[in-house]
Amino acid sequence: MFKNRLLYIVALLGTIAFFLFYQQWLAWFCLGILLLMPVLSLIMCLFSKGVYMLTLTAPRNVKMGDNAVLKMKVTQKYLPILSISRVDILVTEKMTGNTKTYRVFAQGETEVQIPIDTAHCGAFRMEVQGVRVYDLFGLFCTKKNVKTACEVLIQPIRRIPEAIPDLNGFKAKTLRRSQSPYTEIYDVRDYVIGDPIKNIHWKASAKKDALMVKEPQEECFGHARVFLEFSEDRDIFDRRMGELLFTSDYFLKKELPHKIRVLPPMRREIAFDIQSQRDLDKAVIRILNMKIPKEETDET
Repeated sequence: MFKNRLLYIVALLGTIAFFLFYQQWLAWFCLGILLLMPVLSLIMCLFSKGVYMLTLTAPRNVKMGDNAVLKMKVTQKYLPILSISRVDILVTEKMTGNTKTYRVFAQGETEVQIPIDTAHCGAFRMEVQGVRVYDLFGLFCTKKNVKTACEVLIQPIRRIPEAIPDLNGFKAKTLRRSQSPYTEIYDVRDYVIGDPIKNIHWKASAKKDALMVKEPQEECFGHARVFLEFSEDRDIFDRRMGELLFTSDYFLKKELPHKIRVLPPMRREIAFDIQSQRDLDKAVIRILNMKIPKEETDET
């Protein structure tokens, strides 16, 4: 803007000198135009600010490595070509707290696409920090208060761990009551009024000289756990998240409920019960929105 004002002053001085030596209609016309230009610029600037609108849109979920863009759309109801805007967009990574600012220039009514870095998984918030609206000549500017933001969740990619879990290690040695009457495993207990007659164990009843009934039992799986340790190294964290996704999905396909236990540095662990794919999706969203605590180092 300083450059435009300097050019205007030079043009105005040159026009005044031209007017002093050549006082004809052309000199009058040029001088009038230059004297009216600041007024017109100020009117265009204030008018553009009043009708200026800006929105940010981005995909909600993206996988690591995929192409994704943040769309910034500028709209103006009347005479959209009369202004130029400068928009500062702040991108914050929730896990590390790192920020990056993008400065975008847009003329009139337009849509600008900004590439999103998907090299690492995590949750990113993108919000407008400031907007300056300039007139077409660049002589005046005014600040516009725009409150708009969007979030992007970059999902990790599943990675096969070095050792695939052996499900035999999660089989419990205990039994639980079965809802199905058709089972080869059962327990024997005393008859209670209301028990079906077909469940009476006649041999045991004859030995005990009292009515005994069969109670169906079934084997149940034990409590499986998947551990996730946070790390400030994003490559290591991406690998751990990928292995966690693969392992948890592997358990779900084998109908094995489990827990995901997150171990932040110097913090209490956080546990998620995973019974279905929906529980896993919710847990991943929660984890990617967590802040990675700074690892404390011993200073000697």
